[in-house]
Amino acid sequence: MKKLSSLAAVSALALVGLSLGSITGCNRKEAAPAEPQKTAAPAPAAARLSAEKTSFQEVTSHLESGGNFYLYLGTEQWLQGLSGKVAAWRGVIDSIPNLKPEQSGTIAKVFDLVTNLIKSSGLEDVSGFGMSSIAREPGLYHSKMVLHHYQGKGSGLIWTQFGQKPHPLAGLNLLSTNTALATFSDLDLPQLWSVIQKQAAGSGFPQAEEFLNKLSQGFQNAAGLSLDKVLGSLGGEFGFALTLEPAKKLSIPLPGAGPLEIPEPGLILVAKVKDDTIFNRVDEALKQLQQQIISVDKPNLKMRTVPVPLPLPIQLRLTVATSDGYLFLATTDALVQEMLAVKAGQSPGLKSSEEFQRLAKDSPAQANHFTFMSKRFGQSLMQVQRQALKISANAPAGMTQLLGSFLNPDQAAYSYSVGANTDEGWVTVSTGNQNPATALLAAGVVAPLGMLSAIAIPNFVKARQTAQKSACINNLRQIDGAKQQWALENRRAASDTPLRAELLTYFKSNQFPACPAGGQYKMNPVSQRPECSVAGHSFSE
Repeated sequence: MKKLSSLAAVSALALVGLSLGSITGCNRKEAAPAEPQKTAAPAPAAARLSAEKTSFQEVTSHLESGGNFYLYLGTEQWLQGLSGKVAAWRGVIDSIPNLKPEQSGTIAKVFDLVTNLIKSSGLEDVSGFGMSSIAREPGLYHSKMVLHHYQGKGSGLIWTQFGQKPHPLAGLNLLSTNTALATFSDLDLPQLWSVIQKQAAGSGFPQAEEFLNKLSQGFQNAAGLSLDKVLGSLGGEFGFALTLEPAKKLSIPLPGAGPLEIPEPGLILVAKVKDDTIFNRVDEALKQLQQQIISVDKPNLKMRTVPVPLPLPIQLRLTVATSDGYLFLATTDALVQEMLAVKAGQSPGLKSSEEFQRLAKDSPAQANHFTFMSKRFGQSLMQVQRQALKISANAPAGMTQLLGSFLNPDQAAYSYSVGANTDEGWVTVSTGNQNPATALLAAGVVAPLGMLSAIAIPNFVKARQTAQKSACINNLRQIDGAKQQWALENRRAASDTPLRAELLTYFKSNQFPACPAGGQYKMNPVSQRPECSVAGHSFSE
């Protein structure tokens, strides 16, 4: 019975095993792996409100996010009431012991002057600064910069001196397709002069008023016109343009190298005027010169040109002209004629060029100033710099190679920027091939390196020159000793001059010494010391 019970138990266990095998054995289907539990993304943190008032929302509303550079700096906490903070320091100065009354009075006047300048400048209204940059296409960056003040603020010089309301950029209508560099800006010189006079009158320093009076009188004596009359004739807009004529090459001979060829340059200054006061005075002065003057008098153009002969393959015809409310000062009359032709629509202008249209995309059409820099300008400048490096005899080869690596014409900078005075401060929009983020980083690295180089390189060069001089003087002493020994052994007179080959046996390895700076040695008679052609390489008793 016990055996039967044992067999029954074993059979039961076997049946249980078979049952489990049917479930978990090799004939079962593999169970699908459990899917990993998905972790819910963390909820964005609630924006923390600043305990102090900032202009973050106002400034960043003008910027573009998602690019390679984004910056905001709040300034109102430390600029607001700046004049009062400066004035408060007067009490600290007054507490200095043994301060004489006249010294105390002078210090008080200085504090009053600084305080008034801060108030009139509009610096206290600056509430923030912002900047952003985003790549509009590979290698082309669209940047914005904001100097902000709250609406209803901004009455100081920095907000009014360079234009108050944006307007069409009329200066662009003057620029030809040959323009390589140009900038035009509003500038209220009469207002600036008025503020300077007011500050001088209220400064408490009679010397300041006296200086301005002498300055005004000196201007009148030199120009033949009162300063106030000249300022009153200005229209509040100024600019200049540099042109490069690709069809004409200027060949400049360089010492130790081939001629440098660059496109022929031209420079023209432009000022908006209310009348012909300045032109008439220049015309009167030119008539007193004993030179040929070419005059043009048309209903819409008055122009005076003075040809200037130069010993260079460049044309210089100094020109002053007035037309359509503009005063022109140019290196040639052709530049003036070209500008007027563009303005009249008779010649294609810069605005029609592919480069300008690419850069001006998304830029405001109305503003207070603009700056354009063509790639041709950077390329021409680099060409001159590379040529200058080649002919630099004192620059170490390694340094020349390093500096030359930064002067790749394919990487020449080009850009177009526009600045407008808005209800919330200055907003500048620019487009160019220079990455602002990289430029700021490079400035942080290059500036210290530049200062170290400015200190180290001259010292290195000086140390190297000193070492070369010492080695050369030592060579001259050896040569002189060899001459004396040669004369003694060969019974030569003091007036005899040995040949270099006759002295070789007196030098180590039969090698005649050489100047480390590349100078040439002059043997001279036995009674005279040998000389080196390098200045300063000489020795005395």
